[in-house]
Amino acid sequence: MAKPNEAGKRDTGTRERILDACAHIMLTEGYAAATSRRVAEQAGVQRALVYYYFPAMDELYLAVLRRGTEATMEMQRAALTADRPLHALWDMTVDPRGVGILTEFMALGNHREEIRAELAVGAERFREAQVAALTLILRNRSGDVAVPPDVVSILIAAVGRLIVLEAAMGIATGHANTMALVRKLLDDYEMPEAESAAGS
Repeated sequence: MAKPNEAGKRDTGTRERILDACAHIMLTEGYAAATSRRVAEQAGVQRALVYYYFPAMDELYLAVLRRGTEATMEMQRAALTADRPLHALWDMTVDPRGVGILTEFMALGNHREEIRAELAVGAERFREAQVAALTLILRNRSGDVAVPPDVVSILIAAVGRLIVLEAAMGIATGHANTMALVRKLLDDYEMPEAESAAGS
């Protein structure tokens, strides 16, 4: 009989459906609802198949997290190579879907050391890649006040995620003005050098 990981390599369709189902449940109902029974129902497979591919639920959570990390890294690469990379990065940061699943994994990580460790590894990879790209993007675009790339990275993440989290709870005070200010600052940073020189 084939081992689960070997079968998983041959039958990626079933494995991917299980991963999709788990991610969907976590995002829409919360991580506590992502049980093997609910995941099987959502994926349209027998519960035994969930355990065939993922003998423990933590293995399933980790697989969803790792797949999400790789997808996020790819989205970030695309954002940072866009015509207006800072705007693209901001738009990616304020996407409620990304913040929602991250929040669920952070909550799960409070109770699972392995999940918490994997989150940290993925976050450091994401931040390091982002800072490296921002170092090039922000070069010669700092104006009168030079803001270090790692600070820009944290500010975008912190402000963007807070707005998304508050909006999910129905809090909107200050959001419109903050969003407008952020976009104005990003416009200033990404203004073509010729326009910037003409305006100074």
